[in-house]
Order: sequence, then C-alpha cells, then structure tokens
Amino acid sequence: MSHFFQPDPAPTLLKNVRAIDPAAGLDSVGDVLILGDRVEFAPKSVPAGTQEIDATGLWAMPGLVDLQVHFREPGFEHKETIETGSRAAFAGGITSVVVMPNTKPTMDTAESVKNQTRLSDAVSGVNIMVAAAATRDIAGHELTDIAAMKAAGAVAITDDGYPLTDSATMKRALIACAENNLLFMQHAEDLALSRHGAMTESPVCEALKLTGQSADAEGVMVEHDVALAVEVGARYHVLHMSTQRSMNAVREARAKGGRITCETSPHHLMLTYDACAGGDPNFKMNPPLRSEADRLAMVEGLVDGTIDAVATDHAPHGADEKARGFQDAPFGVIGLETAFATVLHFFHEGAISRTRAVELMTSGPARVLDMSDELGTFGSRGDLALVDPSAAWTLKPEDLHGKQKNSSFLNREFKGRVVGTWQKGSLRYSLNDLRKS
Repeated sequence: MSHFFQPDPAPTLLKNVRAIDPAAGLDSVGDVLILGDRVEFAPKSVPAGTQEIDATGLWAMPGLVDLQVHFREPGFEHKETIETGSRAAFAGGITSVVVMPNTKPTMDTAESVKNQTRLSDAVSGVNIMVAAAATRDIAGHELTDIAAMKAAGAVAITDDGYPLTDSATMKRALIACAENNLLFMQHAEDLALSRHGAMTESPVCEALKLTGQSADAEGVMVEHDVALAVEVGARYHVLHMSTQRSMNAVREARAKGGRITCETSPHHLMLTYDACAGGDPNFKMNPPLRSEADRLAMVEGLVDGTIDAVATDHAPHGADEKARGFQDAPFGVIGLETAFATVLHFFHEGAISRTRAVELMTSGPARVLDMSDELGTFGSRGDLALVDPSAAWTLKPEDLHGKQKNSSFLNREFKGRVVGTWQKGSLRYSLNDLRKS
C-alpha cells in the first residue's frame, strides 16, 4: 500500500544499497546517508538518531527529472492539479518536472511563471520548473517577453502542442532564446502534413476508418527548425521525438555543431500503432504511435546516446473526455508512475546499462536544461529515488495517484519499481512504509 508524507527532513541511512549517480561516475554498493539538502555515499559519520533502512538489492539514484508534464493548473484543475500531479510524480521517483504553458491563463508572463512555484510551495509539491510560452496565448504570432520570463525563473520557451510554424517568428524566438541562454522546446508537427489526424497513417488507421497523419509531419519540422537553430546558435530541443527521420535530422545538426537535444517518451519506446487496433483512446497521443521501424529507431537512440532523456509528456484527461471515441477524444496519456519502469525494460533486455538507464532521467535531462550543478546528481538537492530493479508488478488503476487514469500501460507487467522517494531530505513516498523498516 502506497504512503505519502509531508516534509520532515529526518536523517536516513540506506544500508548496503547500490548507489548510481551517472554525473559523478558512481555505481557502487555501500551505505548512503540522506541528510537535509545532500545525499552522501559512504559517509564518514552518521548523526545520532538516524533511521537505518536495509536496502540490500535496491538502487539509490538522484531524484528523477521529467522534462515534460502537464499539471493543468491553473484553469483545468478538473483534469489535474500540482498537488495531485506531485503525488503521481513522487510515486514514480520523480522530484523535479518541467511544466508546459498551456494553462488558463497561459503561462506567457513573468508573473505567471512565478505563480507556478508559489502553487507548488503551497502544497509541498515537486520542484516545478516552467517552460514558458513563446508567443502570447500560444497563438503563434506575438513573441512574449522572453528575457523577463527568464528573470522570473523560466528554464525554457515553447508553445507546447501548438508548434511555432512561421519561419520568421520562429527565427526571432530562437534569437531571443540565444540572447538569454534559454532552451527552445518544440512540439515538431508540420500541420499542413498532419492535418490533426487522430493517428499515424497505417493499415490500422484504415481499418478503424480514422483520419490519419503522415509520420513525416514531425521530421519535416525538425529539419526546418534545426537549420534555423544552427544558423543563430540557439539551444533547440525536440519534445517527444518519435521518428527515424527526426533522429537523422538531430544527428546531422549536431555534426554541424548545433546545440540540439531531444527526448522520447515511454509510449514511443514501448508501443506502435498496432496498439491502437482495438480503438482504445488511451492509445491516442500526439505525436501518435508510430511504426515498429520508428520505435526501434528510438531504442537505437537510447543505446547510442542520441536521445538525451526520457520524458513522460504526462497529459491527464477525464474518463468522459476519453470516452468520446478515438477520433474525437483528446490527445494525451499519463505516465509518471511508470516512466522509470519502462526505461528499466531496456536494461533488463540488455540494450542499455543500468548507469545509462538512470542517466536518461537524471543527469541527461539536467544537461538538456543546462542545470547539471542543480539537478540530476546526489550533491545538488537532497533528492533521491529508491528502486527495486527486480520487482515484478502489473499496473492497476489503484497504482495511479493523479486525478486521471488515462494510461497506455494499464494491466501491463513491469519489472522494476520505485519503492521510495526523498525530496530535500524528506521521505515523500514509499510503496511500503519505509519508516517502519
């Protein structure tokens, strides 16, 4: 039974745990002390009264970082809130998230950026970082005050699911990001090619008689954008990359010296459009599920290092909304509780090392954000995820702790599970009550 706790930074010693911190080059078995804002491997001394937990067989890693979530607050609290989203994140070992700006009102001002931190602090939530809107009301026309939003704490700029398609506006946005050393995040979708299709054009799409979209809609835009980013020297990040064509564009741009990064999502690593054959709207997301060849290209990116991070694109929708049928249901699925378990799938298959698995949700996203001194390593925040890499479990609705249940992985078996999460030295979640160990 899951347990959630309010902040209480009591010192804890994890005994005989495998500590994995890719940023520090650490992968060793020993004791780990969690004390306030630091995590220390093989501590020289332990404070009196420290709780000891036998962590034999478990992995301790820095608190996980998710580069793309939608917590829906303010404006869409019926779908999710920062408080409920934080509970889901803690259950997945995630202590820091980047929230997208498609709230109501849109996060397109310095004040709206500051408000997200206040909202999270009020409920003792996860560490919130804001990807602020590139244009007013994410309408694609008037640029926001990017410098002011950075000063307010924004870590990136994006119009989220509304891709910035006008070349002149995009170039001005990239120049402003370069001048302010801010990351531009793009949902890459050529709308003239995608035509808002419900899923990727495929035999499954035809059988379901759905409106389809070309998989090239993503790659065409990535190719266009990275050329501009290389030209102006901007940092550019592909959100939820899903196709081989996009991967090729990223590699080519990097070869030219471009500051280009990318992420993929758990569902694009694990699923193809064949999963949509039953017409279940919990397999509808944007970008949509792709072919097996594209899925394997994403796995190849995990292996060869092209992919910098795995991010959930956590997008809660109500059961009534998803019940409209595949064509009319909103795009989006949740994924916080299962994110690291999906990454571990590729470790257990032998495709990636355990250090690489951890890197994809710790030091990898920290590098994308240019925040390696602040995130993704034991020495930065006192955040830690404790994982049982061998735990076999099947995802049930009761394992989902946000407001919604629209997961693509319901009833799927996993190997590997988060059993405890600490934030700033405080135990915030445990699968079983670790305080009684």
